Amino acid sequence: MDAPDVILMDVHPPWREGEDVEEPAAEAAAPALAPDRQQLKLCGTTFEVPLHFEPIRALGKGTYGVVAAFRNKETEQNVAVKKIPNPFRNTVDGKRCLREIRLLRLLDHECIIKLLDLVAPSSPVFNEVHLVTELMDGDLHTVICSDETLTEDHVQFFIYNIFRALLYLHSANVVHRDLKPANVLVNKDCDTKLCDFGLARGRAGFSEEDDDFLRTEYVGTRWYRAPEVVLTSMEYTATVDMWSAGCILGELMGRAPMFRGKDFLDQIRSICAVLGSPKDSELSFIPPENEAARNFIRTRFPAMPREDWTAMFPNSTEDQRDLLDKLLQFDPNARMSAHDALRHSYLEDLHSPEDEPVASSHVDWSFDDVPHDPDRLQCLIYQETAFYHPEILERDREALAARGWPSETSR
Repeated sequence: MDAPDVILMDVHPPWREGEDVEEPAAEAAAPALAPDRQQLKLCGTTFEVPLHFEPIRALGKGTYGVVAAFRNKETEQNVAVKKIPNPFRNTVDGKRCLREIRLLRLLDHECIIKLLDLVAPSSPVFNEVHLVTELMDGDLHTVICSDETLTEDHVQFFIYNIFRALLYLHSANVVHRDLKPANVLVNKDCDTKLCDFGLARGRAGFSEEDDDFLRTEYVGTRWYRAPEVVLTSMEYTATVDMWSAGCILGELMGRAPMFRGKDFLDQIRSICAVLGSPKDSELSFIPPENEAARNFIRTRFPAMPREDWTAMFPNSTEDQRDLLDKLLQFDPNARMSAHDALRHSYLEDLHSPEDEPVASSHVDWSFDDVPHDPDRLQCLIYQETAFYHPEILERDREALAARGWPSETSR
């Protein structure tokens, strides 16, 4: 099936008015501007970009960065530039920045946003990072909240491409962990690409440092968290992304978020209010050391009835409801995988194995598995930039030697 008709959008995500945004911290003094760079102020923030970049418009700001659209006059291509100010102010922000850059450089799939360039810093001493990516027209949050008609063809096409991206990610040993409509970018021709990989981890990986963030971050993110993320500190698997995909499917069907908890505990109540109180067998995934989480559900939500999908989504099809049911399973072990979801009868007209590639190898997560001090993180992000601009290694050879940094890149 071909892509559905155009959906008009004019807002680039995932930064919008009304979210819990955080103004960028004050910028420290920076080295002298390189002769091939210019400084342009958009969205209240100064971007340092190549001279051949022409500003188009500010796109917004969020908890992690500021984004603007530019025209690359050399390639005649419109791009998005994401500025991350002061990424080394703490280890969590620095690792998140490094994680996003490394993954976007390594991942290669048409349903994942492409990192086109990293703006080279003027010297090895830098306090901001500029990522250059493809520019998309909007995101699924924009689409869902718009007045545009969403046909079943639209819903099928969007969810199919989300599953394509997740199949590839999970085969590469990557779990996105922050999948939500705002992180699913779309174009007017319904091209679909996942973005924002700062919280991603390996399928069997877990990071204590961002557990609180995953469970308690602002409301627009919490609504898409799987029950096991909210309830426990277990090692999350690829099934957390499948839960989030189910939330997105339901939101596309009903044009409203499915689970709107006021805090992370109320999030469990909102899930039980729709899916009903889980049976003991559905809580078997909770490890013994988290028995308090199991008891919390048993005592607080002992007998909540399950909502009827047909009543919730009166215009839905049987296949649509069946897929939704297989994704929104309280027990992560019972959820459908991306591989199986692509073969579900709901996507029969779109399913094509040649359009659903898996990764050729696993991502090596060793870069993320050890503590990094600010200097080490700065070095690693400088090395990432050198993949795009190897000439800076020769330019900075003496400064690199003085800091004890390598003067070559290693993959």
